[in-house]
Amino acid sequence: MPLFTILLARILFGEKQTSKVYLSLVPIILGVAIATITEISFDMLGLVSALMSTCGFSLQNIYSKKVLTDTGIHHLRLLHLLGCLALFMFLPVWVFTDGLSIFNDDTLLLRRDPGETIILLLLDGGLNWLQNFVAFTILNYVTPLTYAVASATKRISVITISLLLLRNPITLANVVGMFLAIIGVLGYNKVIFLHVILIKNIFLMLKSK
Repeated sequence: MPLFTILLARILFGEKQTSKVYLSLVPIILGVAIATITEISFDMLGLVSALMSTCGFSLQNIYSKKVLTDTGIHHLRLLHLLGCLALFMFLPVWVFTDGLSIFNDDTLLLRRDPGETIILLLLDGGLNWLQNFVAFTILNYVTPLTYAVASATKRISVITISLLLLRNPITLANVVGMFLAIIGVLGYNKVIFLHVILIKNIFLMLKSK
């Protein structure tokens, strides 16, 4: 996502980053790639879908930040509007795909308890809402690139939790990749922190004059 965010922001709005920022992103991207190199369920269609999804998320973050900046709308209000639009756009798609298959499957209730299914759906929906709530709150205060870096950290957390819950064997590549990505995130945070301090000092100097 950091790579997509940089490229799309450069193409759409001509935004440029410093060389230190670009260098700090290299270990993040390499770390995530190395951490997932032992994935045994690789599929080309899945890879293409994941890349398209990442591109879509990057576009959403970029334009959401632009809307927040240009209009001054509250970030939770924007999240609410986007949720309503998503429901309006994709409810027909769900009805003609999963919806029809569920209604036409007579054995669905025999395979799983309906109450358990509803609980799982509510839990999944609640966690998804919480994730979006946190995401838009963070995006309200940081740049899309900083959020993309934070999202890369989230990927490392997902990998770690999946290794623990699914009991997947942990290889040296997984450990090296995760540590490399963490080092990249720390390096990026340091670069951004130094930029903020520099801008603040310049502002104070101009103000004193």
